[in-house]
Amino acid sequence: MAKSTGSFIRLQTLIDLGYDPLAYRMFCLSAIYRQKLNFTWDGLDGAGKSLDRLRNACYEWGDPTRPDEQMLEQFTQQINDDLNMPRALAVTWELVRSDLPAGVKKATLLEFDRVLGFDLASWQPKEEEIPAEVLDLVAKRQLARLEKRWAEADDFRDQIAERGYEVMDTPEGPKVRSKK
Repeated sequence: MAKSTGSFIRLQTLIDLGYDPLAYRMFCLSAIYRQKLNFTWDGLDGAGKSLDRLRNACYEWGDPTRPDEQMLEQFTQQINDDLNMPRALAVTWELVRSDLPAGVKKATLLEFDRVLGFDLASWQPKEEEIPAEVLDLVAKRQLARLEKRWAEADDFRDQIAERGYEVMDTPEGPKVRSKK
């Protein structure tokens, strides 16, 4: 990047364009510090989505209990291997996909975050206003599912998606959020 050629991007420019500065951090952590990092907008968008997934997972796990020592050891090994942050992030995603209890995952991830610096402990999802029309479709979909009318439930899911929302089925019932 060279400021004189116009290929220089300031962090404030990314913020002005609506990007989370921590998404840029996630993007930078995806490369080994001694290698060239090729900036692309698609790469930054992907890093933002990864950060959102990590934040949401951490938030949904509830209260932390105790960290998993084996995962902490794997993470520390990658950090100690010449700051291999891409591998450390791979260990992080391995933790997210693991079968460990939610409280253990959260406690472990919060320990990882002492190095990653995403401030996961204080992150809260934004409260979003779901239109009544979408909530009505969700209720109809849930009723169709309970009555085992799968094709109709799928049709309702498609209608919800057309309106820019997605439905996640959880043990507590369906959750709706806007697609980002």
